[in-house]
Amino acid sequence: MNLDSAALPPGALVDTLRIDRVLGAGAFGITYLVTDTVVGTPFALKEYLPRDRVRRLPDGRLQALDAAEAEFAAGLEHFLAEGRTVARLSHRNIVKVYRCFEANGTAYMLMPWYQGEALHKLLERGGTFSQEEALALAGPLLDALEYLHRQGVVHQDIKPANIYITEDGHPVLLDFGAAGQRRLGSEGYAAIEQSEPAGETGPWTDIYGLAATLYRCVGGRIPAAASRRQAARAERQDDPLEPLHRLLPRKEYARIIPAIEAGLALDPEARPRSISAWRPVFTGAPGQRTEDEREWLPMILLGLLVVLLGGAVVYLLVDREPAVPAETAQPGLTPGQASRSASDPASNIQPAENARWQAALDADTVYAYRLFMTDFPASIHNDQARLHLQRLDDEAWQAAQAANTGPAAGRAAIEAYLAQFPGGAHEADAKIALEAIRLAEEDAARARREQKRQDEEAWKAAAAQRTSAAVDAYLAAWPDGLHADEARTLRQELAARDNDRRAFDAARKLNTVAAYQSYVDAFPRGASVAAALEAIDELTLRPGKTFRDCPQCPTVVVVPAGSFWQGSEESAPGTLKNETPRRMVTIAEPFAAGVFEITFEQWDLCVAEGGCSNRPADNGWGRGSRPAIMVSWNDATEYADWLGKKTGQSYSLPSESQWEYLARAGEEGDWLGGDPAQLCAFANIAGSESGLRWQHGECADPAPLATLPVGSLQPNDFGLYDVIGNVAEWTLDCMNLSYLDAPADGSAWGRGICSSRMTRGGSWFTGTRDIRLPARFNLKNGDRNDFTGFRVVRKVDL
Repeated sequence: MNLDSAALPPGALVDTLRIDRVLGAGAFGITYLVTDTVVGTPFALKEYLPRDRVRRLPDGRLQALDAAEAEFAAGLEHFLAEGRTVARLSHRNIVKVYRCFEANGTAYMLMPWYQGEALHKLLERGGTFSQEEALALAGPLLDALEYLHRQGVVHQDIKPANIYITEDGHPVLLDFGAAGQRRLGSEGYAAIEQSEPAGETGPWTDIYGLAATLYRCVGGRIPAAASRRQAARAERQDDPLEPLHRLLPRKEYARIIPAIEAGLALDPEARPRSISAWRPVFTGAPGQRTEDEREWLPMILLGLLVVLLGGAVVYLLVDREPAVPAETAQPGLTPGQASRSASDPASNIQPAENARWQAALDADTVYAYRLFMTDFPASIHNDQARLHLQRLDDEAWQAAQAANTGPAAGRAAIEAYLAQFPGGAHEADAKIALEAIRLAEEDAARARREQKRQDEEAWKAAAAQRTSAAVDAYLAAWPDGLHADEARTLRQELAARDNDRRAFDAARKLNTVAAYQSYVDAFPRGASVAAALEAIDELTLRPGKTFRDCPQCPTVVVVPAGSFWQGSEESAPGTLKNETPRRMVTIAEPFAAGVFEITFEQWDLCVAEGGCSNRPADNGWGRGSRPAIMVSWNDATEYADWLGKKTGQSYSLPSESQWEYLARAGEEGDWLGGDPAQLCAFANIAGSESGLRWQHGECADPAPLATLPVGSLQPNDFGLYDVIGNVAEWTLDCMNLSYLDAPADGSAWGRGICSSRMTRGGSWFTGTRDIRLPARFNLKNGDRNDFTGFRVVRKVDL
């Protein structure tokens, strides 16, 4: 893909950034001049764009070629890592990355738009730095590296190409692609430890790179590669690095030569270990730079930049001087002199030719030698130029082979060689290598397609099963598969579903409000939230709510707190002495009361489980749902204790006040239902059908002289059945002949004749006097008969 088709067109938008023009491009990236449309400020925007590995779609997005998908992804991650590293740095001499973001299928770095030129471009145009100019360059870069190392970052690729001189004379350190990972650096500027597998890199590595850069600036040549120096040492040969004190006038460069040579020590241990240790070696620059130095050093670099840029303009504007043919007579020469000039090639060399040849030697580039040969086709230096071109051809081919570490890198390096040396000495080898890379890429593409097919099939099977085991198996086989993210998301959903189900099952097993509420809190959108809320409502205790603590437990109903008048007025008809004095009793807390009297079925379970010792007879009336009879007060308390232990709740017989409160259910008169004639609708008593002398003649009930199954008649207003009739009911209270000094808080009266207890409510065998709501009786604790049973009450927390 060429640059025109690769670059975003002017006017295109990336986020709020409008593309204005291309500033520069390389094999793996392109930099645009952009304008932020919100604030109107120009910036530089670098885009990750490996041109030979992607295509630009009509909508501006980049799409990796099939054979380069993995390589593109790896390069993109490296680009983002570089951006994240630089974005956290803040120093005037380190390139600033305002933000790093992904868009258009690739990634971008937003940076300031520096106007100026890269140091290596300035150096390529010829000339060297004076000592003052080199110190002006070194000072800010020492500050930048010292800051960088404090942040734990080692650049590892300090060289002129990565140093930019801005229009105001400040050097800026660029390209942090090597930071944060081990890199080989660049030849001539890389320290020896960068090429050694066990070599330890650190601040001393960047010191070598900066020293090599300063060597290039003042010495006019790239230092010998550290690997060559190491090889020469191993063979006991002279160091190929020419010492600066042999290249430069010692006196004029006395302040900087020791610093550069100290930084270029081959052994890492022989170099300064930190910038702070190296800085004093720069004579005249100990410690931190003063404010005056900070002001004048950039001015030196600015002057140098202007001079070099000016020289470039003059060179570009002035025509090259044409070569003069050897046989052409020169003004001022005699014929003999002309003849001698023609026979002596050296005598025909013009000053311009010599200057251009020296410039070509200094540049030592393919372009410089070819340009010289084009402009001076008959020069005596052309044979040497061809030898230099052959050397550069060989070096370029060796570099291309060394860079052939993978399909992308190898292709780029070899294509770069062919572009630089068309018809070169190694063209055939280069084409063979390119064909091998192509075949390898095709094999890799086929392997990727097969892997993709297997991946898709594996995911299809796992998604169809939709189980944790199936998804786990897919992830184990394809941890980086095409659907790995989708699989992990599904795995989380399935885990959440399984956790939801297990949590609800646990709550259902406990079957408590707290357990269900914990489930709802943990899984507010769970599959069983509705069922949990329904269960909470079912278990939440409130007045009128019925519930059971176990499947075989008695059904109870929550009775509200309240106050009532207990007993009878002395002047009321039928009042007995033990029903007086009438007094106000307050039940301060709600409690639960058995909806029915305890049945034979419930009693027999207590016997079966060893909680109750007495197995009473049923008079032949039947057991099951009929109220238990032939149970004493001792038997009843034994049952309540067993029920409490079985359920973990506080069960007991009711106090006498609790019993009357729950029996009345708000009725202030003496009769359940408010009318003695209506009593038989609620109570199985000795009514007019009984024929007994003490019968209640106001009404008749449907029962013979026997108990009825509990709940056969109507309940009172609290929802309780048989509070009057069927069987009399034991209470907790000791026998007392009146209510004088009785508790008024609803508690049981523990004083009195406690060998006997109060019973209430009358039975199938009692008539008018004993079926009134205030009526009281007493029996000995151990009495068992066929007209007395009981119901239980339970403490509740609302």
